[in-house]
Amino acid sequence: MALINASLLAGAILAALPVLLHLLMRAKPKRIEFPALQLLRMRQTTNSRRMRLRHVLLLLLRAFLILVAVLAVARPSLPAAHYGLQWYEWTLLLSVVVAAALTYLRLAGKIAGSEHADHRRRERIGRLRAGVLLTTLVALLLVVGVPWGLRVRAEATEPANPMAEDAPVAAVFLFDTSLSMNYRHESRTRLEQATEIAAQHLSVLTNGSRVAVATTDPASDVIFQADLAGVRSRIDDLETSAVNRTLNTILRDAVNAQVTDRERVMSEMAMNDAFAREVYVFSDLSEAAWDDPDEAGLHDLLVQHDWLQIYLIDVSVPEPINLTLSDVKLDREVTSVGQSVHASLTLTATGNMPTSVPLEVYTIDAEGNEIAGGGGAARRMIQMTSPSQQVNLSISAADRGRFQRGFVRLGIPDPLPSDDMAYFCFGVSSVPKVLLVSDRLVDSRYLMNALQPEFLERLGIRRYDCHAVTVAGFQSQNLADFDAVCLVNWHRPEARVWSDLLRFVEGGGSLLVTMGGERNIQPETWRTPEASRLLPALPVLKVPFRPEPASLTITAADHRIGQAFENAQDAMTELSRALFDQCWAVDVSPEARTIMTYNDRTQRPALMERHVGQGRVLMFTSAVDNLRNGGALWNEGFVIDNWAWLMFADECLQFLLGADAERHNFVVGRPVEIPVPASQRFRQYAVARPRFRLTEGTLGVDESSVLLTDIDTPGQYQVRAADDTSSFRTEFAANVDGAEFRLKPAEAETLDTILGQDRYAVVTDPAQLERAVSRGRLGVEVSPVLLALLIFLLCGEHLMANFFYDEPAEAPEPVGGRVAGGT
Repeated sequence: MALINASLLAGAILAALPVLLHLLMRAKPKRIEFPALQLLRMRQTTNSRRMRLRHVLLLLLRAFLILVAVLAVARPSLPAAHYGLQWYEWTLLLSVVVAAALTYLRLAGKIAGSEHADHRRRERIGRLRAGVLLTTLVALLLVVGVPWGLRVRAEATEPANPMAEDAPVAAVFLFDTSLSMNYRHESRTRLEQATEIAAQHLSVLTNGSRVAVATTDPASDVIFQADLAGVRSRIDDLETSAVNRTLNTILRDAVNAQVTDRERVMSEMAMNDAFAREVYVFSDLSEAAWDDPDEAGLHDLLVQHDWLQIYLIDVSVPEPINLTLSDVKLDREVTSVGQSVHASLTLTATGNMPTSVPLEVYTIDAEGNEIAGGGGAARRMIQMTSPSQQVNLSISAADRGRFQRGFVRLGIPDPLPSDDMAYFCFGVSSVPKVLLVSDRLVDSRYLMNALQPEFLERLGIRRYDCHAVTVAGFQSQNLADFDAVCLVNWHRPEARVWSDLLRFVEGGGSLLVTMGGERNIQPETWRTPEASRLLPALPVLKVPFRPEPASLTITAADHRIGQAFENAQDAMTELSRALFDQCWAVDVSPEARTIMTYNDRTQRPALMERHVGQGRVLMFTSAVDNLRNGGALWNEGFVIDNWAWLMFADECLQFLLGADAERHNFVVGRPVEIPVPASQRFRQYAVARPRFRLTEGTLGVDESSVLLTDIDTPGQYQVRAADDTSSFRTEFAANVDGAEFRLKPAEAETLDTILGQDRYAVVTDPAQLERAVSRGRLGVEVSPVLLALLIFLLCGEHLMANFFYDEPAEAPEPVGGRVAGGT
């Protein structure tokens, strides 16, 4: 036990004052000879002993009262431990007290009903009270006191940090610099609030203290320094960052740094550690800041090093209000000139949910000018129906330029501006040229109308530049002029056709093959060596579905085409309405992958893909028309009265054209890999970053892609070759993970699991921090308990004195005086 005001213990000698006063002022008996008093001699001894006992008890109580008062003024403190009774100890205490009370009431009732004289009953009641009281005290001592003392002794013996209050401190100040710390409340961000508390606490550290400042930034290290003025300057210069480590990670680094420094100090000084060691974490303690479950092993680490004190300074706002834009997704990363891209993003409301939220959409042209609208209304009102909902936007591509950049932002301010804007980027290519080849032009009409609808053609909108020819005109076409070729039910292709198509695909072209129609294909003409190297599968024979038609199911949900339908369940439901009566049985190549199958018992392949050289090939084993003697015999409700057919055809062409090969939207903090075509290789490149920053890099001779691992700021990026021999250029956008802006604080149970129960202290202001640190260094101050005990003893002394010294009520004098006698 330590004493904050040890000099005041001299006042303990005042405990002798009641004894002295008692000896000087005690009443002296007067000797009176009266014959009638001889009747009381038999009780003289008993009464004298009882009075002496009462005087001794009152004397001890008054002396103990003075001792408690002196101790309370001296402010003693005990090592940190659980001095309060646990629930089971309270249960035992109450059980003993209740049992004692019931026993007393039962025995007192028997004594009151006995036939003894009144003075005998009072004497027995007094003895019963004393016996029950002593028995209760002994029982409480054995049942509650001894186990409590053993438990507290185990916790308080050799306390973890028995340092004096003025001892030097080796402290680590850990700051959460994530973007959620930009939340502004009462004209201050959470980071400003944290630095203010840290600076105030830094000013009260004793001379000789050493402090390390670290943040959640991945580049931050834990380095102790004795220059507290330099530490203050470092704290004042802190800024938030979009890339951060979890609090688990930086806490583990801080603990390891303290262990290393402690071992160094002890080895150099050849004695015990000269510092009180503490770690302060300044954070809003949001759920996103912690790893749960903990992979850093913090719990076991803190158990091992119990001499280290952990303080969590919570600077969060009790009821935050915020709107967040996150999770930007585009239905395609590349589109053609004049076409629209459908973007979806999540709008989340924290706290009071508004009924409507204005969103502003802007695109950025090649000169960097912001253009409001993005092909639609510049300001769009979003009706909030739930705290988190998806917002869908249509964004038009630029008429010129290879890339379209832009952003979506909230039209109203809120306390956290870091999540009010979401960026997007997609590639813009020329209208793809597609060659459709079939025995008759009518066979390819349905596919052509799906790729280039007539009503869009009349509006001047061209998604694909389609050119249809018969097999007779195929040889006159220059395949290099087209981006993709579609073979629709070619009855009997010649061998050189497969040779030409193989060279076309290997050079980077794309091929779509469908099998069906009025005239059955000749399988032997499709089984040439060139065809086997080109096609995903080779036809064997036409088979019907019995006893009932089949429908399409997705088997490769991670494929681009499969993902498109998985993400649009209404489209998948619509597509499954199409019924297929027959298909081609095929031998699938080992290099092919099946994307869709029929749901018959044999699960025959329906749609397959294969990569050949630098190009791609898709094969569909049924018809894509609805001619009376053609596709109508193969399926029903597939190419007519089914809007999912349009999506099916478009997704197939988008995959063939490599729309999934390019990525232009990434998450901050994650690696970005940019493929570089062999024809555009370079050595030096430059990266234009947000806030007008420019960095340079080098591409290795044997490397085919640029890998960027330092995407640390949300916004627009541009990568371009710095060599004159290459014209390579690409652009992309980066956004912060939406989980960063979930402001819900971590539950106490989560912190207990990660750090250990009662292994840390959570405070919210400097005063609480000072009390927690004082408790951690000096232990638990007993003054409040002693003051409460002092009040209790004063009341007890007053009651006991009145009980001992009050005069008994005198019996009333009989009326009438004497009794008259007769003569």
